[in-house]
Amino acid sequence: MKTYRIGNFTFDTREEYERAAADVRMIHKITHTVDIYDPDIALRLYQSIRSGKLKIHSKIGKRFFLDLADIVAEDAGKTRKRQKKMQGQLKDLQRQEESRKNRVRRTDRSKKALGAVCFLAAIGCFVWYFWSDFTNLRGNQAVDRLRELREGGGQEAQEEEVELVGNDTFFQEDAPELSAAEAGEGEVVELGEPAETPQVLPEYEMILQENPDIAGWITIEGTKIDYPVMLTKWDGDYYLKRNFNGEDDINGTLFMDARTELAPRSTNIIIYGHNMKSGQMFGSLKSYLDEDYWNAHRQISFDTIYEKGTYEIFAVCRAQVQDRSSDGFRYYDFIQADTEEEFQEFLRNIQQLSVITGTELPSYGDELLTLSTCNNYVEDGRLFLVAKKCRDAE
Repeated sequence: MKTYRIGNFTFDTREEYERAAADVRMIHKITHTVDIYDPDIALRLYQSIRSGKLKIHSKIGKRFFLDLADIVAEDAGKTRKRQKKMQGQLKDLQRQEESRKNRVRRTDRSKKALGAVCFLAAIGCFVWYFWSDFTNLRGNQAVDRLRELREGGGQEAQEEEVELVGNDTFFQEDAPELSAAEAGEGEVVELGEPAETPQVLPEYEMILQENPDIAGWITIEGTKIDYPVMLTKWDGDYYLKRNFNGEDDINGTLFMDARTELAPRSTNIIIYGHNMKSGQMFGSLKSYLDEDYWNAHRQISFDTIYEKGTYEIFAVCRAQVQDRSSDGFRYYDFIQADTEEEFQEFLRNIQQLSVITGTELPSYGDELLTLSTCNNYVEDGRLFLVAKKCRDAE
């Protein structure tokens, strides 16, 4: 014969079990609505059950009725102990009832939970892709605007130069000629010490007014690389996840190593950028592991805000970030070579790390440019290109 159980109570029929379950729900509602250990409330409940206004249908309900009678009879000091005991019994009954229901609904709940997880994951992906597209669009718009300012600044400078030449009386036909003595022929003219800070190129003047962190611009023909380059001494990683305007952007902005000096220029300018799957920033650098691609895109146009430059890539390298306690070579620590020995030591290490190496290596005194990004060929892996400035572009 099948029996039903709620807590320590057993029932022979389904009907008895359902009535007992109804009493449990009623008792649960009462105990969570009012304080049954309050003497006045306990008395009213006791009288309501006794008079039939509040009906009970099972031995669980009767047990509750007897407990109410005890509460009414007991003093206030014993009331709290009975409260804890009663709540504990009810919680046990509720847990057991919930356990029974959970066994019946477990499969259905698992399916619902899995569906909810999938739904939330879909929402998360949607939000991520929306935010990614939004930041990409905002960052691209900012860079496009900077390109226009840069190109506009260069054109204005050319027009201004033409106007100055046209109005300069020194080159007019009626300008007086200087004698050799007046011109100081054969004399050494002392010009004095040069200015500490060189003149900013015209195409960067307007951009510099918008953000003084602008340090230059890099372009590699045939790739997506056509971006401003930033330099912050106060926070070297500031643009790691920010665009030119300082807004959050997963692409970040290309930035120089904070130890870099532009005037006078450091031996090696290191530029860092994210390896984005979209190909933005330095996402296209991984293509340089193919020798044909390297041969087709060896030249880099890189300007600082003070001078223009063309560079040729002579080494494509892979490395791993070294622990500070180790003695391993750190390409990202080579900024300035004060001696030829330091320069040659750097070149030897670069040749050991290189995947592809050109035949025309730099010499001491050459200016170098290093482009660095992440590469997951090992943990904390890095891919970097090293280029030397073309002498005919100096």
